[in-house]
Amino acid sequence: MAQPDHNDRLLSIDDVSTLLQIPVATIYKQRSMGQFCPAYKIGRHLRWKHAELLEWIETKRDAV
Repeated sequence: MAQPDHNDRLLSIDDVSTLLQIPVATIYKQRSMGQFCPAYKIGRHLRWKHAELLEWIETKRDAV
Protein backbone atom coordinates (compact mmCIF):
# COMPACT_ATOMS: atom_id res chain seq x y z
CA MET A 1 0.00 0.00 0.00
CA ALA A 2 1.40 3.39 -1.00
CA GLN A 3 2.06 6.02 1.63
CA PRO A 4 -0.33 8.98 1.39
CA ASP A 5 1.11 12.27 0.20
CA HIS A 6 2.04 14.51 3.15
CA ASN A 7 -0.09 17.31 1.65
CA ASP A 8 -3.17 15.05 1.72
CA ARG A 9 -2.85 14.60 5.47
CA LEU A 10 -5.78 15.81 7.56
CA LEU A 11 -4.86 18.18 10.37
CA SER A 12 -6.70 18.58 13.66
CA ILE A 13 -7.29 21.99 15.20
CA ASP A 14 -4.34 21.35 17.52
CA ASP A 15 -2.15 20.54 14.51
CA VAL A 16 -3.24 23.76 12.79
CA SER A 17 -2.65 25.75 15.97
CA THR A 18 0.87 24.37 16.25
CA LEU A 19 1.63 24.84 12.55
CA LEU A 20 0.46 28.46 12.52
CA GLN A 21 1.69 29.20 16.04
CA ILE A 22 -1.64 30.72 17.08
CA PRO A 23 -4.02 29.74 19.88
CA VAL A 24 -6.90 27.37 19.19
CA ALA A 25 -9.27 30.09 20.47
CA THR A 26 -8.05 32.41 17.68
CA ILE A 27 -8.87 29.77 15.06
CA TYR A 28 -12.40 29.34 16.46
CA LYS A 29 -12.91 33.12 16.59
CA GLN A 30 -11.67 33.66 13.03
CA ARG A 31 -13.84 30.75 11.82
CA SER A 32 -16.93 32.26 13.43
CA MET A 33 -16.24 35.50 11.55
CA GLY A 34 -15.66 33.65 8.26
CA GLN A 35 -12.00 34.67 8.15
CA PHE A 36 -10.28 31.30 8.44
CA CYS A 37 -9.51 28.51 6.01
CA PRO A 38 -12.60 26.31 5.49
CA ALA A 39 -12.50 23.01 7.36
CA TYR A 40 -14.09 19.61 6.93
CA LYS A 41 -16.55 18.61 9.64
CA ILE A 42 -16.09 14.93 10.43
CA GLY A 43 -18.51 14.01 13.18
CA ARG A 44 -17.87 16.60 15.87
CA HIS A 45 -14.33 17.22 14.70
CA LEU A 46 -12.83 19.81 12.38
CA ARG A 47 -10.13 18.75 9.96
CA TRP A 48 -8.09 20.66 7.39
CA LYS A 49 -6.23 19.26 4.41
CA HIS A 50 -2.59 20.24 4.77
CA ALA A 51 -2.28 21.36 1.13
CA GLU A 52 -5.45 23.49 1.31
CA LEU A 53 -4.25 25.16 4.50
CA LEU A 54 -0.90 25.99 2.86
CA GLU A 55 -2.71 27.46 -0.17
CA TRP A 56 -4.92 29.56 2.12
CA ILE A 57 -1.85 30.80 4.01
CA GLU A 58 -0.37 32.03 0.70
CA THR A 59 -3.45 34.23 0.18
CA LYS A 60 -2.61 35.99 3.46
CA ARG A 61 0.81 37.16 2.31
CA ASP A 62 1.52 40.78 3.24
CA ALA A 63 1.92 42.96 0.16
CA VAL A 64 4.64 45.11 1.73
